[in-house]
Amino acid sequence: MQRVHPSSVVLTAIAAMSAGALGLALIAQWGYDLWPCLLCYWQRPAYGFTLALALLGLMPAVDAASRRAIVLLCAVLFIANNGIAVYHVGVEERWWEGPSECVGQIAEITLEDIAAALNKPGRTGCTEAAFRLWGISMAGYNVIACALLALGCLWASRKPWWTDKP
Repeated sequence: MQRVHPSSVVLTAIAAMSAGALGLALIAQWGYDLWPCLLCYWQRPAYGFTLALALLGLMPAVDAASRRAIVLLCAVLFIANNGIAVYHVGVEERWWEGPSECVGQIAEITLEDIAAALNKPGRTGCTEAAFRLWGISMAGYNVIACALLALGCLWASRKPWWTDKP
């Protein structure tokens, strides 16, 4: 039986966690009618990029040094996403103001605009958490998840197995 290389395990875990985070966001949105705000949408691309990078890194043609670089790039993306999530939590807790798109802008609205809006799904503002579990919003859980994922990627990148052939 062939042994699985540790770098493959790390990349598979990154792909699984990224797919899981995106899946949970889509289930919350479409399955439970928890419509995301602008800042929620800003937090999704990092998971899509890390998923794609991890899957690319699992290809047999990718050498160990390139796999390590992919894991480090994933760590950077998770750190950036953590910053966006911290910013979102701050907006939800009203520690600071969010982007103007979150608050809404005054505009001229016609009856046709109102009728068209009735047929569209609702969208929450960035200052109100769509869902909280044990007092923590989904953005708060994203802060925790991204911090753990970034730390895991950084920890794994320092292991000696990256010089071995995958």
